[in-house]
Amino acid sequence: MNINIPAFKTYFLIIVSIFILSACTTTVPNVFNKYSWSTDFQALTDELVEKSLKRIKKNVTRSEVVLVSDFVNLSKLENPSKLGFVLSESLKNTLSSEDIIIRQVEFGRDFTIGKYGFNMLSRNSSKILKNNISTASFALVGTYTVTSKKLLLFVKLIDIETGYILSSSSLTTRLTKEIHELERVPKQRVSYAPMVL
Repeated sequence: MNINIPAFKTYFLIIVSIFILSACTTTVPNVFNKYSWSTDFQALTDELVEKSLKRIKKNVTRSEVVLVSDFVNLSKLENPSKLGFVLSESLKNTLSSEDIIIRQVEFGRDFTIGKYGFNMLSRNSSKILKNNISTASFALVGTYTVTSKKLLLFVKLIDIETGYILSSSSLTTRLTKEIHELERVPKQRVSYAPMVL
C-alpha cells in the first residue's frame, strides 16, 4: 500500500479545517426566555444626557433648577403607562449625578405638550414651584414613541420663558418584551348595570 504523504496531509488538514469552521458557524438554539433581552433604561438616559450635556451645562448654572416630568408618548401626548415613569426616574438619576438640580413637576397639572408644543398651565411660577423655589428657567422634557421594532426617545431642554429649545437629543433602541410590558396600559374594567324595566 503506497500512501502519498503530502496529499494525505493536505486532505487531513482540509477535513480538520472544515470541522473547526463548521463548529464556529452552528446556530445557538433559541432557548431564551422572555426575560433574556432586558432594557438598561439607565444606560439609555445616560446616553441621552451625554449627547446634550455640554449644551445643558452651557445654559444651566449650578444654582438653577431644571423642571423634569415623566416622559410622554408622542402619539397620545400623555403618560398612562409605566414606561414614561421609569424613563423619567432614570433621567433624574443621570441629571443628579451630573450635579444638576432638578425639580419634579407633574405632567398635566403643571404643563402639557399640545399640538402647538410645550404649554405651561399657569403663568404664576410660584404656583408651579412650591416649596419656596422662586425661579425655574428650564424644563427638560422627555418624549418617546414606540414603533413595531424600535423605541425612540427624545429629550429637549426648553427655556420656559421663551419656549426656545436650547438642547435636544434622541436615541433609538430595539423593542423588548420589557418595554412592551411597561408601555401596556392597564385596561379599565367596564361594568354594566342591569337594565331595570
